[in-house]
Amino acid sequence: MRRTVFAIGVTSLLAALIYVGSFSFWLDREIVDSENFLDSAVEALGTESSRDAIGQLIVDGLIEEFPLLTILESNLVGMFSDLLASPALGDVVTLVGVNVHERIVTGNQDAIVIDLIDYRDVIVSPIEAVAPRLAELIPDEWFASIEVLEAGVLPDLSTYAERVGLVRWVSLVGAFVLIALLMWLVRRTTATTLIGIAFVLAGVASAALVPAGRILTVAQFEDRSVQTLSGNAYGVFVQPLLVGAAVLVLIGISVIVAGVALGASDDDGQAS
Repeated sequence: MRRTVFAIGVTSLLAALIYVGSFSFWLDREIVDSENFLDSAVEALGTESSRDAIGQLIVDGLIEEFPLLTILESNLVGMFSDLLASPALGDVVTLVGVNVHERIVTGNQDAIVIDLIDYRDVIVSPIEAVAPRLAELIPDEWFASIEVLEAGVLPDLSTYAERVGLVRWVSLVGAFVLIALLMWLVRRTTATTLIGIAFVLAGVASAALVPAGRILTVAQFEDRSVQTLSGNAYGVFVQPLLVGAAVLVLIGISVIVAGVALGASDDDGQAS
């Protein structure tokens, strides 16, 4: 009885280590790795709702400095959104992604600003058409340093970025040790089944925690535009995590089937 309880405890700990190892692998590959992060960030920022959110943030800053532009708010948001969708501004969106990555992995909490001075005429022309005097209020300097995200908005993942490699290796070695311990504690067929169960539990936990993580991620921001951006980014970044969770479940089911098959084979051998 005591051995059975201990085996269940080892299985639970194995599931936890598999989960931690899988999560750290995802964090290293999708968040710490700059190339993969940038690909996902550009994809997330390129969606229509993200462009609208960025446009709203830009316009909010513009109206804060020049309140009279409030009458053109909706038009300006749409204009910035369309502008961000144009191929000409592809480099600007990429630059935003680069800056976001640099800040979250180093702990830099500075604001993110973009330079749209080359697009001044495109931006100002619709304002001039409706209210020429309002357009004259906006100095050229404003276009050279437009704040997209204010300071302190992005999470600080620098500590995780520094330790993710160590965590991944520790969890991997720990998992192998626990697998060997299970093989020693119980019969081969039972151990195989328990290992499969551990993989399934780790995969289910990974998938189940994704919705909760989205709620927590979005809830930490008060601005609705930033909530939209964070929610869209979260959805893109966790896709590989969900795929990994499905793989863990499939591996677990396969191992469980193998364990059951081994048990049936052993039973047949004993019967004969």
